[in-house]
Amino acid sequence: MEIERFTSNQIIVHFIAALSLLVLFITGIPQLYPEHLGWILDLVGLSKAMFIHRLAGFGLVSVAVYYLIYSIFSVIINGRKYYSKILFPTSADIMDYVNDNLSILGMRQQRIDYDKYSWLEKGLIWSVIIVDCIIMGITGIILFAPWSFASILPLSYLLTIRLVHASFAILSLCVALSHFYLVHLSPFKFPMSNKMFTGTISEEEAREEYPKWYREIKGETHD
Repeated sequence: MEIERFTSNQIIVHFIAALSLLVLFITGIPQLYPEHLGWILDLVGLSKAMFIHRLAGFGLVSVAVYYLIYSIFSVIINGRKYYSKILFPTSADIMDYVNDNLSILGMRQQRIDYDKYSWLEKGLIWSVIIVDCIIMGITGIILFAPWSFASILPLSYLLTIRLVHASFAILSLCVALSHFYLVHLSPFKFPMSNKMFTGTISEEEAREEYPKWYREIKGETHD
């Protein structure tokens, strides 16, 4: 039996964000390593690659702003009880994070009683909002037209901003690859998880990975 986990709105947002990030990596990372990956830019030309890069950046920021506003209004409309059902962090997520790390260290054996979204899933979304949209977005705008900021920012500042943009791009790529592995390539989900395409999850997987959420949708009582 399948249970609805993601709405059509979430599926569309995830698709646009994932596609935008993929395009950003393909058109951006080769600029950091032109001697090894410059051939990727040569396929379409540097000017076209930069245009596509900026278009993808605009798409990512736009969809992130939209989903943030959508989530805020969802809380307002549905009340505070809805707070932990979307991707805003709560105090329970902090405890789950601590307990997960204790488990990794072998200091705790009990499984975490996850709600609909785990702390890791919420953290991933906020890493996209903070790192990819805010930090990368602001530095990207400055690098898009550095001459416009030359009168207020010294050259050393502009070079530092370029370094920050490049460093966070590598960090974002590492996070994206880790997410891809956990979702699609881990032993229990290989070769691919299709829940972000179908929006559903099996009852068995929901009971195993999100026990608190599963009990709630089944109307079972719990502490």
